[in-house]
Amino acid sequence: MRNGILIFCCWISTFCAFAQTTTGKYVAFLACPIVRDSKAMPCWLAEKDGTTYYLGQQGSSASAFYPPQLKHQVLVEGFIQDPQKTSCGGIVIDPIVISVMPELDVACTTLLPAEDGLEPPAPVPFPKYEPFSDDTKEFQILYDFDSDYLTLHKTRIAGEAVRVAKIQQPARIEIHAYRGKSKLSDGTILEEKLAMVHRRAEKMFDVFVGLDISKEKIKVIEHEKALGGKGEGDYLNRKLVIKLYK
Repeated sequence: MRNGILIFCCWISTFCAFAQTTTGKYVAFLACPIVRDSKAMPCWLAEKDGTTYYLGQQGSSASAFYPPQLKHQVLVEGFIQDPQKTSCGGIVIDPIVISVMPELDVACTTLLPAEDGLEPPAPVPFPKYEPFSDDTKEFQILYDFDSDYLTLHKTRIAGEAVRVAKIQQPARIEIHAYRGKSKLSDGTILEEKLAMVHRRAEKMFDVFVGLDISKEKIKVIEHEKALGGKGEGDYLNRKLVIKLYK
């Protein structure tokens, strides 16, 4: 059996590196994202306590890096491997996980012009997706903070879970929904809303039923206690787990 998080990591290499033991200085903070234009592709930055960080480059919904949004703060969680390594004018955080915060913040509108010598790296190739093994028993989907939004990458995992369920014809399918806490570098603890557990579970239930999985087979389990809040790896607690039982 292939573990859901490992498969998820193989699909998105950024998460794969983060899920394993990672060296470097861990950082987690909230900030307004900044867009810097470039000769190639716009890049995303964030400034915190007078330091500018490089988050990633603008891409598409199929890119490994799903960009922030202006007029919304971004939660940044990741590692600084080398404080001297910069890109597009900011210290590189790699691996990195970002979450677009749902609340509107009209102060987050900074656009910077292109500057010679402040270019982003070469475009990151689209991640390669391999089908899940037909005998997979567990699938895991990770979420942005306080979000039930299914990006293209997450939708692929849900689709694979349905495909495998139709092959295995399990007697029972369990959908486990969780919420998490994230500890910022300044000690602040962010906790996801309780309602997020139900929203994630309900949306996945609707996905399965909408793709012709009998609702009588599906058991939804909502885990209300917020997990994490310790720093490194907190993003792993914002999740939904699908389990197939014979």
